[in-house]
Amino acid sequence: MLNTVFRKHATLLGHIIGWLLLWFAVLYYHPITWGISLPLRFWLKQLILLGIMMAVFYLNIYALIPKLLFKKQRVLYVIAVVIMVFISTWLNKSANRAFNIYQLMANRPERPARKNGMITETFIPAVNMLLIGLGTTISFNKKWQREVSLREQLEKEKFQAELLLLKAQINPHFFFNTLNNIYSYTLSDGDVARTAITNLSKMMRYVLYDAESGVTSLVKEIAFIEDYIELMRLRISSKTKVTYLVPASLREQIMIAPMLFLPFVENAFKHGTSNISEGAIIIEVAQQDNVVTLVVTNTVYNQMRSNEQINTGIGISNTARRLELLYPGKYKLETGMLDKTLYQAKLILTL
Repeated sequence: MLNTVFRKHATLLGHIIGWLLLWFAVLYYHPITWGISLPLRFWLKQLILLGIMMAVFYLNIYALIPKLLFKKQRVLYVIAVVIMVFISTWLNKSANRAFNIYQLMANRPERPARKNGMITETFIPAVNMLLIGLGTTISFNKKWQREVSLREQLEKEKFQAELLLLKAQINPHFFFNTLNNIYSYTLSDGDVARTAITNLSKMMRYVLYDAESGVTSLVKEIAFIEDYIELMRLRISSKTKVTYLVPASLREQIMIAPMLFLPFVENAFKHGTSNISEGAIIIEVAQQDNVVTLVVTNTVYNQMRSNEQINTGIGISNTARRLELLYPGKYKLETGMLDKTLYQAKLILTL
């Protein structure tokens, strides 16, 4: 509670402490070292001087700097500063004359102040210039901090917007392919179509609810991949052998970005199946501590299909961009041909 209050009012406390230190060092310290008692009018005069200094400081940082200096009106700013210093010096001299007149009217002449005993009127402009310089430095520092904070906020918003865009590109891409498959089932086998719709509804529930927060458990992500594989098994022929290897136990507490593995698996089913030639799709998931490895290998049937897979397409390219945004320096992605007939995507991710 105290820390929260202090952070909220840190600037105000800093100003109060700064003016108290100036009061003690400049307006109070020298008179107290004289070892003499001073009349009340002396302290009133010192308060007026402190008020003039505060007026100069705050007029500079809250009026002249934002309205002139920050708006590139440097000449007008310099003129305004000179006028302000002149007026503050004149006000101080006027206060001194007023107190002198009062002294004469009271018929008690005041002993002239020693030159080295206090800040005399000669140094008032210099002190005001120091305060103006301090205020200018503080204002530019705060402006720089605001600009840095704004840039960081804009970068964060851009980062989130890009992630949402990439995610939005991946999900329709996946569902478009799946719905096309279900449509083909309805024309050939109603039972298969109903099973496919059931599997798809489970996957959509994952996307709409479990993946909405932007992070999910590794266990749920793997279950989602399993549902997808079962859905794909319904449409591929017996010519393609699908092997899915996953550890018997996964760490529930490990969290991962949702639908991160799907494009690699989807790519394998898109390019690695055939109704004529024998082929295979091998999907392996391994986990060691916080390092998760996904390896997807599939058959390539001809050189034209090989070139397609090397170019990958929207799903994997977007996933690579998501990895760069979400896990910079914490992932390794390798995609390419193992030989003339096999293509492999390997992702090593530190969570």
